[in-house]
Amino acid sequence: MTARATRSSCERRQRGAVLFVSTIILLVLSLLAVAMAKNAVIENKMVASAHNAQLAQLAADSAMSGARARIEQIAARNGAKVVCASLRCITRDAAAPTDPATYMRTPSALAAANPFRIDLAKLGNADATAQLAASPVYVVEDLGAAPSASGSSGAERRLFRITAKGIGATEDFVRVVESVYAVAEEALPAS
Repeated sequence: MTARATRSSCERRQRGAVLFVSTIILLVLSLLAVAMAKNAVIENKMVASAHNAQLAQLAADSAMSGARARIEQIAARNGAKVVCASLRCITRDAAAPTDPATYMRTPSALAAANPFRIDLAKLGNADATAQLAASPVYVVEDLGAAPSASGSSGAERRLFRITAKGIGATEDFVRVVESVYAVAEEALPAS
C-alpha cells in the first residue's frame, strides 16, 4: 500500500506540472497570435495608404495628359494664341507661391481650375476599388512665346505651364504635378 500511495501522489504532482507547462505554452502562443494580428492590421493600413497614393498620382498624371492633349488640339485647330479663349487660364502673380501644391490651394488657382474626368468604369472588377474622393483638376498658364534658339529657323512655339492636382480615395492623399508644355504658335494647315 505504501508503494501504491507513493505512485499515486507522484502522478498527482505530474498532472499539476503538465497543466502548468501547457498553460505557459498556451500563453506564449496567444501572445504570438496577438502580435501577428497587430502586424496584419498595420500591413493592411500600409497597403491602403499605398493604394490611395497611387490613385492620387494616377489622377494627377491623367489630368496632366488630358490638359496637354486639350491644348494641343486647340492649338492645332486655331493656333496657340487662342488656347486661353477656350480654356480657363491664369496669370500667376509674383506673390504667388512657387511650390505647386501650395499654389493649387490659392483662391486664384481654385477659380481657374479646369475639371478633368477620369472614366474608371472600364477598369473592371479587379480594380473596382479605384474611387476618387474628388475629380482631378488642372490649371493652365500662358507663359507667352518660347525664346528661340540662336540661328533656329523652326516654327514659333508658345509655352504653357500646366499644374494638375489629383486626390486619392480620401482627401488625405493629394498629388500635384507641374510641367511646361510647348506647342506650335500657328494652327496646322487644313488637309
